[in-house]
Amino acid sequence: MQFTSEAKEALADNGEVIEEARKAMLEMGRGLRKHLEKKKKMAKTKEKFELINDILPAIAKKSADILGKPVPDLAQSITKIMSAVISETETVWNKETKQTDVSITLFNYTTRVRAYTILATWPEKAGAAMVDNDTGGRKEATGVWAWKLESLQPGEKTVLSYSLSGLEKGDWTETDLFFRGSQDVIGASKMDEKFLEEIRRQERALSEMNEPEQEENESEVEEPIGEPSVAAPTGQTTLFGGEA
Repeated sequence: MQFTSEAKEALADNGEVIEEARKAMLEMGRGLRKHLEKKKKMAKTKEKFELINDILPAIAKKSADILGKPVPDLAQSITKIMSAVISETETVWNKETKQTDVSITLFNYTTRVRAYTILATWPEKAGAAMVDNDTGGRKEATGVWAWKLESLQPGEKTVLSYSLSGLEKGDWTETDLFFRGSQDVIGASKMDEKFLEEIRRQERALSEMNEPEQEENESEVEEPIGEPSVAAPTGQTTLFGGEA
């Protein structure tokens, strides 16, 4: 990278660098456009799901009351209408435990069994600790936790819940959700593996930077001074008048 001065306040007039910067900005723009379009589509699908989830149960209950019959299971009906896998994430402050409670619910409203790896962000760098994580999972990278769901049956839902300790109210109010799998998940984004690799690369670079400092600190530790190997000569008088 070339600059106009030693202060590095502006890039030099280098055609090749400017062209690469232009291509990078265009690529970012295309990615942002796709993200916004996908987010808009997800919002419409989620609105449809919430509408159906509110109206159908109300109609079913009213009809069952009129006919004097039990309320039917609507999971299969919603599956036929939605044909989607939907996630709902809730991040709330628990004033009793002084922790942030996170709940991730996955609904499989498709006719096929689905398998996913669900990934969620959490404030590990801010010093938070993940507790009450009964479903286990594993650490993918700094600030990214993952759970593997082997099978999610049609019409089935599963809940992933945990709490974050070491935070104050308002420190963590939104959890970003990602997934690995063949079917899109409404309410989550497909995991960009380049994003994870960049986090891991930064972790390795930070670890390599810390290693020389540790070695330098260890080398600076003074060794204890032992007894002199040569005995003091006899017959000499000390400052207090005695013999050494």
